[in-house]
Amino acid sequence: MNLDYFHKLKDGLGAHCKLIAVSKGQSIEKILTLYKEGQRDFGENFLQELQSKKVKLPEDIRWHFLGNIQSNKLYDVANCSDLIHSISRKKIYDKLFSLGQGKEHKILLQLKLGNESSKSGFTDDEIYEIIGSNPANNSVVIKGLMVIGENGISASEITKQFSFAADVFNKIKLLDKNVEFLSMGMSGDFNIALDAGSNMIRIGTSLFGDRKK
Repeated sequence: MNLDYFHKLKDGLGAHCKLIAVSKGQSIEKILTLYKEGQRDFGENFLQELQSKKVKLPEDIRWHFLGNIQSNKLYDVANCSDLIHSISRKKIYDKLFSLGQGKEHKILLQLKLGNESSKSGFTDDEIYEIIGSNPANNSVVIKGLMVIGENGISASEITKQFSFAADVFNKIKLLDKNVEFLSMGMSGDFNIALDAGSNMIRIGTSLFGDRKK
């Protein structure tokens, strides 16, 4: 654990940017250590791990789901998560409406950056279309965008991609009053993301140290 790093990071972010502590592969003890330091937002990538941790940890933790979502597991992901970052396919977005009205499902739409075949996500035009057609006062609430910077590109290219994402984010804020989060930036690029306008970053091993094997 790097608590000095945690406190310096939190102080530097201030109130305008939310830190998501990415706790996948990390122990309950490490999560509790950050919790006791005031951290409340944690991110997980796998449903089974999220379910296991959620029942063992304080109820006021806000859980963020960051991983790929299988259609047959969407119900459980939605019911375990306070915010789903990784809605990256129209099929998954559409299925959210069939989960019933008992719970408000807060989501981020994943904007695809670059041309990596391994990265999922919507184009900007697809996002504008979804935002424009999302019914008002329904159980699916679009809270903003999530992006993942492309691997193997220069800092200047990442800056261009993040600036593009921020532009899309600012446009959809004008279209939907519920939009408030741009989840952009991880350990290696969060400073670039912050400069571009991110207000939510996702940091894992820099906070926790190495993951469990």
